[in-house]
Parts: sequence; structure tokens; C-alpha cells
Amino acid sequence: MKKILFILSLSVFVISCSKPQATSPNAIVDLNQYSSGIQHVGIPTTNVQGTADFYAGLGFTEIGRFDVNGRDFSFMQLGNLVIEIIPKAETAMQNGAIDHICLDVKNIEELFEKLQKAGYKMLNDSLIDFNVWENGTKLFFIEGPNKEKIEFCEIL
Repeated sequence: MKKILFILSLSVFVISCSKPQATSPNAIVDLNQYSSGIQHVGIPTTNVQGTADFYAGLGFTEIGRFDVNGRDFSFMQLGNLVIEIIPKAETAMQNGAIDHICLDVKNIEELFEKLQKAGYKMLNDSLIDFNVWENGTKLFFIEGPNKEKIEFCEIL
């Protein structure tokens, strides 16, 4: 139930932040009939293997490696999250290339310590208590090899 409420809240936020269209649609399309949720998050990189190795170090498994017109693509999966690593000659290499991806986690205190000790670039000095949902959440961010932010969040 918490996840459904979170998805609905996120949908309202995204819709409220969207630019209005020049013309309004004449019908509402319920994407629940067509989509089961996120399929993958695309991350552009100049180093596909280095990026794949980074995510493998976090427990992702490579589920596909494809040569498309001489370009090496990798697909990495952790649970129901799939990341498409996209080769690009140039990437933004700055915050904002993608804002972040979020992983639903448990035992967040232990995970925070493990990632910190493993040498990942922590974007927070400590866990953030975020007062949402019935009992709140705890979260923190790390930075990936292409300046993407990765959020770890536990709904309490």
C-alpha cells in the first residue's frame, strides 16, 4: 500500500511539474493498462565497461551486452531495476545528466556503513530522516562514475 501511495504521489508531482501542452488531450489514458512500471534507466557514459564494473560492484548483474551499429551497450539488473549503459562520445559528466535513481532498501544503517567503508563517494555525511509515509523514511545518496546520483531509501 505504501508503494502504491508513493507512486501516486510521484505521479501527481511529475504532472504538476510538467509544462502545459499547447492543446489538451481529449481523453485520459490510464497507463496502468499498458505498463507495469519502470523498465530501465539510461545512463550515458564514455566508458561502458567501467560503468558496468561500478554497478557490478554494487551487486547488479549484466543481463545483456549488445553491439548496435558498432556501439557497445550494456544492460545491468538489480531486482526489478534495469540500467541501460549507453555509449556516448561526450556526456554531461555533471549533476543533472540524470537526477538520480532510487533503490528500495532494508537495513539502511548497515548499508550506509558498508558503502562508506567500501570507498563509494557519499553525498551525505549521515542518513537523512524524511518525514513521509506513516513512519517516515531514511535515505542517503552516493555518486556514480558519471556524476549520477543514486538514492538508497528505506520506508520505515
